[in-house]
Amino acid sequence: NPFNPSTTIPYELKEEGLVSMVVYDLNGAEVKTLVSLYAPAGSYEAVWDGINNAGQNVASGRYLVKMSAPGFTDTITMTLLK
Repeated sequence: NPFNPSTTIPYELKEEGLVSMVVYDLNGAEVKTLVSLYAPAGSYEAVWDGINNAGQNVASGRYLVKMSAPGFTDTITMTLLK
């Protein structure tokens, strides 16, 4: 799913717990932490606007987003187009 300038990633927690959602480049380097918190069960959204943890715009390309929550871990691929 190509996006520009931002994308929204919806997610749902079946149970409360620690949630982590991190964007990585294809070399495995961390680009941006989108979510890192303890949250109750429910529906949420994370937004990534193509900015890294240092506040800089990242290059167009493919990125991996890894989400971890109680009883769940998944990785998706996203394409940023500028």
